[in-house]
Amino acid sequence: MELFEHFLPKRLQNVIGGLKMKNEKGFSLIELMIVVAIIGILAAIAVPNFQKYQAKSRQSEAKSLLTGIFTAEKAWAAEWTSFSGDFGKIGFAPEGDLRYNAGFSGSGPAVAANYTGPNPATDYQSTSAYCPGAGTCTDVSGGDTTNFAAPTATAFIAAANGDVDGDATLDNWTINENKQLRITGANDLDD
Repeated sequence: MELFEHFLPKRLQNVIGGLKMKNEKGFSLIELMIVVAIIGILAAIAVPNFQKYQAKSRQSEAKSLLTGIFTAEKAWAAEWTSFSGDFGKIGFAPEGDLRYNAGFSGSGPAVAANYTGPNPATDYQSTSAYCPGAGTCTDVSGGDTTNFAAPTATAFIAAANGDVDGDATLDNWTINENKQLRITGANDLDD
């Protein structure tokens, strides 16, 4: 603009000259420190809440695994009049990277004599055993089997255990033949 100022009328030159900053120093150190402090306070509040929200959303995996096991068990029991803890027989096949180990401690009652369905050489009763053995999933839960039990002819309780927030406390969930989905023991997000 300085190149063209001499072509402008004197009055306009005075107006433009008045608009220019006389002292261009920027922000003071105090002002910058206040802004940094405010950002730090906001981050201190937001990061823990975000981490808790992430861990809470990871709990949906346990609910999904257990609901899948429940559905497979009910379909199996409708046809064979008993429950089974064998994933291959009931048609349960988890996929993906699993944060929870879900399943049973044993295969349960003997299969009916007239059963003609899949009969794998290995019975897989938990995602920890299934994933590296026959499945398309990776179990990163550590294979904890707290609350695991073998199904009976008339009842079952499937369990899912996992660490969703990186501490030593495990999240423990169960579901039974009545579709009662419950968190058991200490909730991993309570600490």
